[in-house]
Amino acid sequence: MSNYFPQYTTDYISGVMSLRKPQKKSLKILESILDKIDLSKNMNLTNTLDEIHQMYPICTDFEREFVSLTFALATGVGKTRLMGAFIAYLYTQKNIKNFFVVAPNTTIYDKLKRDLSDSSSSKYVFRGLGCFSVSPKIITDDDYKSKQISLSDSDIRIFIYNIDKFNKEDANMKKVNEIIGDSFYQSLSSLPDLVLIMDESHHYRAKKGAQALNELNPILGLELTATPLVKKGTKQVPFKNVVYEYPLSKAIEDGYTRTPFAITRSDIDFYNFGDDQLDKMMLMDGIACHEHTKKKLEAYAINHQKRIVKPFMLVVCKDTSHAQWVENFICSDEFRNGKYKNKTIIVHSKQKGSETEANTRLLLDVENPDNLVEIVIHVNMLKEGWDVNNLYTIVPLRTAASKILREQMVGRGLRLPYGERTGDRDVDAVMLTAHDKFNDILKEAQSGNSIFKAGNVIKAEEIIPENVENTQISFKEDSFTICEEGYKYTALPKSEKIDSFFKNTKKIIKEEVGNVIQNSPEHVVTEQSTKEIIQIVTSKISEDKDLRDVFNENKLPLVGWLDNQIEKTHIEVKNKFIPIPRIKITDDGFEEYEFIGFNLELSGFNHIPIDNALLVQNLEDMTDRQRIKGDAIDFSGYNPKKVILDELRKKPEIDYEKCSSLLFKLILQLCKHYENQHGTDGMQNIIIMYKRDIANKIYSQMMQHFYYKNNSLKEEVIDTRNHNLQQSYNYKEKVDLYDDFNENIHSVLFTGIKKGVFDSAKFDSKDGELTFARVIEHDDDVINWLRPHPNEFNITYNHGHNYEPDFVVETEDYIYLVEVKGENKLNDPDVIAKKERGIQYCSVVSTWAKENESKQWQYLFIPAGQIQSNSSFKQLALRYKEV
Repeated sequence: MSNYFPQYTTDYISGVMSLRKPQKKSLKILESILDKIDLSKNMNLTNTLDEIHQMYPICTDFEREFVSLTFALATGVGKTRLMGAFIAYLYTQKNIKNFFVVAPNTTIYDKLKRDLSDSSSSKYVFRGLGCFSVSPKIITDDDYKSKQISLSDSDIRIFIYNIDKFNKEDANMKKVNEIIGDSFYQSLSSLPDLVLIMDESHHYRAKKGAQALNELNPILGLELTATPLVKKGTKQVPFKNVVYEYPLSKAIEDGYTRTPFAITRSDIDFYNFGDDQLDKMMLMDGIACHEHTKKKLEAYAINHQKRIVKPFMLVVCKDTSHAQWVENFICSDEFRNGKYKNKTIIVHSKQKGSETEANTRLLLDVENPDNLVEIVIHVNMLKEGWDVNNLYTIVPLRTAASKILREQMVGRGLRLPYGERTGDRDVDAVMLTAHDKFNDILKEAQSGNSIFKAGNVIKAEEIIPENVENTQISFKEDSFTICEEGYKYTALPKSEKIDSFFKNTKKIIKEEVGNVIQNSPEHVVTEQSTKEIIQIVTSKISEDKDLRDVFNENKLPLVGWLDNQIEKTHIEVKNKFIPIPRIKITDDGFEEYEFIGFNLELSGFNHIPIDNALLVQNLEDMTDRQRIKGDAIDFSGYNPKKVILDELRKKPEIDYEKCSSLLFKLILQLCKHYENQHGTDGMQNIIIMYKRDIANKIYSQMMQHFYYKNNSLKEEVIDTRNHNLQQSYNYKEKVDLYDDFNENIHSVLFTGIKKGVFDSAKFDSKDGELTFARVIEHDDDVINWLRPHPNEFNITYNHGHNYEPDFVVETEDYIYLVEVKGENKLNDPDVIAKKERGIQYCSVVSTWAKENESKQWQYLFIPAGQIQSNSSFKQLALRYKEV
């Protein structure tokens, strides 16, 4: 261990670098191995392999002339970050100062240079590590010819090279360098502490590449790959030096990537399709999926105030002539009426000159929202290291012949655009059209040996294009009133054309005033923005001949009316909004955790007594000899309730003083359950022999009723936002608030809202939220109501989760924060945590409101089943007010 950095344990490095679970595990494995072996030149590889094989039996051969270990981590988990952790650990704990990082191609080489050297980059892997307060010296390209690369005792050097730089006999690196006095390659091989780190190491198994690495003579090799397979003839042979494998299926399950879905068509025998016919169908279904996803991403970005992710579709072809046919079809009028003619690029090895350069630039910039490209046509696989987070639809044409190929393709589209899963299925998904291979994928999914889950199947014919609509401020003013006031102000003679002008222009004014309030920094209509609105309105008027003619014939009075209507609409909009107090939260660090009372679900407790002859063999504490009588065990000295209690008290979340009554209740239910089935002796037998499993099952159920509570939060109102946030909704069906509907309620947009802040809304339940909205829309006591935007409130609970209340309702005396929940969720710990934070928010805001002569806030928690179409809001508020 280094004397300079004793605190740099693997746990410390993992914490500072925020390593994910598989990265932490990899670092721990490296530590466990290096605690057993001493690294040096000319190690006894046979003895070293024996030691490592005993620890990790899957490692049976180093497959190189030095100790080399493979960490097989799935795409998207963070192999480059793990490299940085390896380097930090080896430097601080093993005093190793020379690292040679190998890249298989230029793309990965450039990425590694940036991530290991550019401290200004968001992906810089050594950020926060004090041991690298002075960044490591990075040597790349021909640096060795001009840079001073000698080591002082405190330096650390990282050499980063593409394999092509040194796997040939005449490589410049192998030529004698006058400054060094030897070849750079030879000087590297003579270093006493060189560690070789191989990215995408499945590329370095061919004879020349393997020999070039052997000649570097490192003391240790660390291999990173998502594909620990080497091709030998027609077979894919697994690596023999793997010490840890974290497959793609596990990364998907743990939430480190997006979830893959397979797209197919039902009840079609694709065997009878010709190649071209099948290709066209898959492309048309793929683009339908792409367009659906694009709308979903735009709506998510607007509603969550995130950057917009522009998705693209990847089409994988079998060869260059096939790719050309695909491009011709996509750019034809037959494919979406030629919509994608200028939004498609083709990339393959036979392109030359300017075409290659232009398409490569567009390809590397495909994440940029301003890049027009939405379809990329490619032959074979895109290069590893081309890491994008906006590939959402993959169409493999005549190419997804094997499970490995399918998983490699999908792997290109698994990176999370926002760095973590969002909880929105469409944002967290990647789609693979799999018409002709669907049965294969389904069979793999059902066997459990697949990145696809059996339920993650979408039928192409069910992808109905969704519409997108932004909510607009609702007004009670009717068309007749608009026209009458227009004639009164302008003194124009009445006519149908002028009626139409007033009504249509007022609609445009409402939209533009709303846009200014939502998007301008001041959130008000200023003198300057009034001029801009007039320009926009007149521009839109000019697009319609009838409106344009009316305006040009009556310009003087109508310009004055426009100015008047903008000011009037601004006042109406401001009065329409419900002011939302913004709070500042400080935390003095005291946290509490609580369990909600519940009854044990006993269906999973199905143990049976073990025969006494076996009990002797299975007894955990074999030193407790006094209880053994012959071949049987005497249970009379055991207290089964205490046995389970002792096991549960070992769990970190369980505080006996706080939840003793719940513990005894659950343990008593458990004991009665087994006693009723097997008698007292059988119950004791089961609990003694299965105490850990039983305790873990009780603990698992307890954790489903566990929530975090922070009574030490100090909150104060710091300001009030006097406008409400507009929402963007995807929908398949649009109906009036009181009309019936055919689609799933999550796909229905309800319009015609007059009393609400906005004129449209979506709901999550019919009998709860929709019924409540209908009640408050026609209730005389309700002045205004709001279906809040996800970011309308800055209320957080359970370690930073954002609380999104269902409704805000304003009456003459109060403003209510309303939560509507189904009866089956009333005791859900997450719901209770939200409720407590909502109550606390209303209490803080009401204290502030008293001092500022504003309306006080109250919290309503209403069971959905208690809301009837003839309910009154006043009675609901009286019954379900929380204090």
